[in-house]
Amino acid sequence: MNNCKTCVHWRVDKSESWNEYLFPTDPDTFLPMEMPFEVRICEHPKKLFCERPVERDGFSLQDGSGYWATIYTAEGFGCVLHDPYPDNQPPQED
Repeated sequence: MNNCKTCVHWRVDKSESWNEYLFPTDPDTFLPMEMPFEVRICEHPKKLFCERPVERDGFSLQDGSGYWATIYTAEGFGCVLHDPYPDNQPPQED
């Protein structure tokens, strides 16, 4: 199965440096931690929030309050909605 690491919808926003899921910090030193794999946010256009999926292959997210929810995935997560990069490799980041 194709995985998130090669999907165009698997994104990270560097401006969200406060986000401990995306950018974990050491609780003792507050320095960025080196992790064995990357985690990003799925921004697939079929993702819905707090409503029933309207397509057979759609999906929806809801937290307990109905206020906010995000799907975080690791690079090896498999997805049937995978949309690969043209060469199956993500662009190089700065």
